[in-house]
Amino acid sequence: MAAVEVRKQTPTATVVANGRETAPVVPISVDEPGMTRERRAALIALRRTHVVQWRAGLKQLPHFDPVFPYDIVHEYALDWTTDPDYGHDAVKYLEINEDGAVTSEKPKNKVLHVAMLRTLLAMLGQRVVMEPRLHFGPELGAAASLFTSLGEPSIRVEPDLAVLVPGTVLSGRQIWDITYDIHVDTGDPVPVLVCEILSDSTAARDLDGKRRLYETLGIAEYVLCDVLGGPLNRGESHSPPGMVVYRLEDGVYRESRAAGPDPSVFRSNVLGTSVRLLPPRDPARAREDFRFQWWDGEQGRWRDHRTDAEYKQERRGREQEARGEVKMAIAALYSFLPELPRPSLDQIAAHWREHGLPDNVMDHILAVRETPSMWRALLLPGVDSDADRPA
Repeated sequence: MAAVEVRKQTPTATVVANGRETAPVVPISVDEPGMTRERRAALIALRRTHVVQWRAGLKQLPHFDPVFPYDIVHEYALDWTTDPDYGHDAVKYLEINEDGAVTSEKPKNKVLHVAMLRTLLAMLGQRVVMEPRLHFGPELGAAASLFTSLGEPSIRVEPDLAVLVPGTVLSGRQIWDITYDIHVDTGDPVPVLVCEILSDSTAARDLDGKRRLYETLGIAEYVLCDVLGGPLNRGESHSPPGMVVYRLEDGVYRESRAAGPDPSVFRSNVLGTSVRLLPPRDPARAREDFRFQWWDGEQGRWRDHRTDAEYKQERRGREQEARGEVKMAIAALYSFLPELPRPSLDQIAAHWREHGLPDNVMDHILAVRETPSMWRALLLPGVDSDADRPA
């Protein structure tokens, strides 16, 4: 079955054949670099007045879904769409910018998207999924006031991330390949947490319709990340990037903040700790350097995938440096204390390799050189000295 796709074509109201007007050309996808908002509005108006022809074109798509509520304000092509809820495996998501043109790539912060997924997987195990297709049926779509431009209720959405109920164990393919379906309309458990990374074109829907939907579904927590600065504070210019965590209380979402002076820290009951969106340290890397972090009370530090890697690297460096210091101290031990028996020196050296060096080790070595009976000063406090007592 041939697919219908019109690219770089100005919509035509009618087609003249044999002197007679026939049905208009109603494109199901238009990707023109020079598209303006006015021309986009005219295209939508054409589709609205010729819905039958527009639907006929959609039915030619190889990935056509007869139950999905297609929306005339969006483009549906062979391998791309501007509908964020379409969610077909073979179709990538693009956006329409403020001028009315289709963007060349998905502008959401993919680096943060992947970093958040890795952090949540490290915290919770394999029950976190990227861009699942959440099916809920038309009744809930209508209850959340999620409608297409033709007035049809939505039946599914794609949150950027979802945390599934405890006990779920997903495969790597299910986590990463955006092929995971959650059918709450047929009894699948609802996720316990969903996350959306805001963009200019989806912010209003994420903040309003999707929030009502997730609230109606009973999803315990809803996390919104705004790396652009603005969508979370609509109407305010030059707003900083940020995050908000909504927690379900008595069936209603309320903002959840952690106790303390930092307004960027939020408490998550689902994650069992506090979380924050750490802004970039280098403004030149603003889109790449955002970090979604969680507070590890046992280690006493903020953690995420990249910070953990940096911490391990720094720790290895400190360990290597410490090993170098131990080697230098052992060399000084043998050089400055030749009067001590060799077995005793070997025992002290073994003690240092296992337990580390005492503070001011060189001062202790020089003091023992003057008074050999003070050899215990070369052992760390709190360590059983009898076990390491020189022969």
